[in-house]
Amino acid sequence: MKTSVVKQYTIIGLGHIGASLGIALKKAYKSKVNLVGIDNNSSTIKKARKEEVYKEVETFGESKLMVNSEVIFVCVGIEDMPKVFSKLSKINFKKRVVITDVGSSKLEIFKKAKKIFSKNFDFVGGHPIAGTEKKGFSNSVDSLFEKKPFFISGVIGSKQSAKLIAKIWRKIGSEVFLVDPRQHDKIFAHLSHLPHVLAFGLRKIVKKNLSQKEITKYGGTSFKDYSRISESSSELWSEIFLSNSQNLLKTIKELRAYLLSLEKALKKNSKNTLIKTIESL
Repeated sequence: MKTSVVKQYTIIGLGHIGASLGIALKKAYKSKVNLVGIDNNSSTIKKARKEEVYKEVETFGESKLMVNSEVIFVCVGIEDMPKVFSKLSKINFKKRVVITDVGSSKLEIFKKAKKIFSKNFDFVGGHPIAGTEKKGFSNSVDSLFEKKPFFISGVIGSKQSAKLIAKIWRKIGSEVFLVDPRQHDKIFAHLSHLPHVLAFGLRKIVKKNLSQKEITKYGGTSFKDYSRISESSSELWSEIFLSNSQNLLKTIKELRAYLLSLEKALKKNSKNTLIKTIESL
C-alpha cells in the first residue's frame, strides 16, 4: 500500500492528540483524502462536525464510513486501547487496513495488539513526541507534530505498513525513528515518565509549603517549566506510569539512591562531597 492511494483515514479519539492529528492530515493532504472522526463524547462530536476537517464524525457504533478506511489512528488512553483493538478486529473492512496508535508506552500495547489482531490486519505501534499539558478537542494545535520526533515501535504484518505510517508522519512534518518496544519504554521511562513523576512531586511539595501568592510572585523559569508539566492529566499519566511500571520503578530506585547521597552530603556540610554527588555519573 502506498500513501498516494490511501483515500481514507479514521481517527479514533478526538482529544488533544487526535484532533491535532486530524488538522495536520487535512492540512497536508487537503481534499485528496477523507477523514473520519470517532469519539464517544457528544460535545466533542458536535465541535468536530463544525470543523471543515472530517467527512463524518460519529460514535464507534454509528459510523457508516469507517469500514472504508485504509489507515486507522487509535488516539485513546492506553487503558482503553485493548477495547478499541477488540472492536476493530471484528469489523470487515473493505480493504486491508493498517492500525496504528499514539501511546506513550509501547511494549504492553504491542503485546495486546499481537494477541487481538488476526493476519487480516497490519499493526504499527507509534508514539509522537508531541503534546502539551492541555487536553481535549478544543486544545488542538495544527502544527503540533512539526519538527517533532515520531517513533515507530512494534510492527505486526507487512513491512510496507511501517513504511506507510512513516511516510504519513513525515508528510505532517515529523522526524521518524524506528526502535524496539522494549528499548522504547526504557528510553522514555528516563526521558519522559520520570520527569513527570518529579514534576507532580514538586508541585505537591511546593503547594504544601507555600501560598499561591508566593508561588505566582516568586516562581522562576525552572519552576514554571516543571509547573507546566505538572498540570498534565493525572488520569492519562497514571495509565502511562502503570503501562511502563517496571522501567519506571527502576528509575525511581535510582533517583532514591541519588537523593539519599545528596542528603548525606548535606548532613556532612561538605561542599566537595556535594560537588562529587552532583557531578557523579
